[in-house]
Formats: sequence, structure tokens, C-alpha cells
Amino acid sequence: MRYAPLILPAGLVLAACAVAPTGPEMSAGTTVVTVTALYRERIMLPPGHVLTVRVEDVSRADAPALVLAEAREPLTGAPPYRVSLGLPTAQIDPRHAYAARAEIRDAAGALVFVTDTRHAVLTQGAPAFAEIVLKSAR
Repeated sequence: MRYAPLILPAGLVLAACAVAPTGPEMSAGTTVVTVTALYRERIMLPPGHVLTVRVEDVSRADAPALVLAEAREPLTGAPPYRVSLGLPTAQIDPRHAYAARAEIRDAAGALVFVTDTRHAVLTQGAPAFAEIVLKSAR
């Protein structure tokens, strides 16, 4: 009983030091997926190239993937490129599988770099981020 006066202040100190949970939810009703895209070739792409990143529902067999979020950004500088996509949390079904994709196209619209593997996100133990190494399409 002699330690009782120390317990409350110690508890308050521990509560103040606790880290707030950081999850994929940015605000109420919005889930954020962060994608980092890079390519291994040691080249700088000239101006006019565009990075497109998508989050897709890939759970339907024998059907095209359903795009839930998409972002397009003109490329400036060297890789890696980081993109954050927000999508409504209500659209995420924990029974479905979701994947992130990325591609880079030149000013004429020709495919230069593309995702060649599946990068699971959001459900079934997958995180809310993906690091995608793009492969040359040429």
C-alpha cells in the first residue's frame, strides 16, 4: 500500500508516452495505400513520362480487375517515386484480394516500364504499402 501514490503518476507518464496507432486510415472513411515505384536501369527519363499507380480488386477469377483508386503523376527527378492513393474504406471487403500496380509511359503513350508481379495490399495480412520494382517493357 505504500507504493499506491506512485502508481497513478507512473500510469499517467506511460499513457502520455504511448504511440498513437498508425494504420492505413487517413481520416474517417478513407484508407490510404502508399506505393513506392522504382526501376533498376541507371537512366534518367526525359520530360513527358508519366507514372500511373492503381489499387485494384483482383479477387475475381476470369474477369478484369476492378480499379478502386488511380493516380497519375508526371515524373521529375530520379526514382524512387512515392505515391499515396486514398480510397473509401467502405469499398474494401476483407474477403477480397487487392493489389497495387504501376506503369510508366512516355509522352506518346508507349509503355516503358511495367509491374510484372503481384503486390498484395490491404487484406489477408497484406500491408497498406507496396514497393514495386518496374521492369522494362521494351
